[in-house]
Amino acid sequence: MGRQEGHSVIHRKAADARKVFDARAMSLSRALRLSLARAADAVLDLAATVATLEQSVLSHGAIAREMGEDGLILLLDGPDARRGALRFDTQFIAALVEVQTIGSVERGEAAPRIVTRTDAAIAAPLVDSMLERVDAFLAEGADRPDTTAPPGFRFGDMVEDLRTLSLALDAPDFDLFRVTVDLGEGAKTGVMTLLLPHEPAKRKAPDVAQGAATLRGNALGAPVVLDAVIARMSLPLRDVCALMPGMVLNLARTAIDDTTLTAAGSHPVAPAQLGQTGGWRAVRLLGPSETEEETAAPRPVAQIRADLAEPATEEPAQPAPAPVPTLRGS
Repeated sequence: MGRQEGHSVIHRKAADARKVFDARAMSLSRALRLSLARAADAVLDLAATVATLEQSVLSHGAIAREMGEDGLILLLDGPDARRGALRFDTQFIAALVEVQTIGSVERGEAAPRIVTRTDAAIAAPLVDSMLERVDAFLAEGADRPDTTAPPGFRFGDMVEDLRTLSLALDAPDFDLFRVTVDLGEGAKTGVMTLLLPHEPAKRKAPDVAQGAATLRGNALGAPVVLDAVIARMSLPLRDVCALMPGMVLNLARTAIDDTTLTAAGSHPVAPAQLGQTGGWRAVRLLGPSETEEETAAPRPVAQIRADLAEPATEEPAQPAPAPVPTLRGS
């Protein structure tokens, strides 16, 4: 019991340490959160604080519904001719223009307007700086198995409408990141939506030899409960229901010698002999030869008592007295 509790404590500590490690691991969403704030400060001297970040996977047909109609929509070029998209809503693009033109973000909501390629040119340095920082963060954790490979996307071009965007994107599924950002110390609250082609996690095929070794180690390290069965007896159900502490069940004298060590499901493991060692009840496993010897020469009752209770001194058996001859009178 003590050993099992010790293993349980160790397992809980290992699980807690694993949770801390996972929290520190650099995921794409965490890299995006850090990169956006640092790129805005470095490129535009703009205070940008990420308030919320939502991540989901959507199909190609849901792009128009999730991206929205207003704001600036940009096409992103990635490796292997892959394409993504990025959208700044009206409040976000207004903050970018204001900090570039008047040096600060005006408080209050900006009125909707039609975006132009000038807006795209203003946003391009922020987009590239942010995506470069995302690549750098993910490259630092590339040796960890739970991180996403660097996407490698950059600013491509402005997209006029959602129909053109749907035609330009050809991946079946996309990872969507919707980021709500406080801009200019709360002067405006903007939303940035990022679309990247979804890549299912690649599972490494386990090595056969390593898998076999792991399976063997887990099997040999698994806890097993063994029972020493002295005897089996059948009782009517009424007698079983009437059993109480202190009642005595009569067993055959040979039951001690017929002890069997069993595992789960009453599977027999080995014949055994009951006894004690160091004040503890104990069993001694018997081999086939020992079993045959025990069967051929059963132990005396005094030896059985010595094994089960306190050590006792066995008295030698006295020879039986010779019969007294009967004399008959003549």
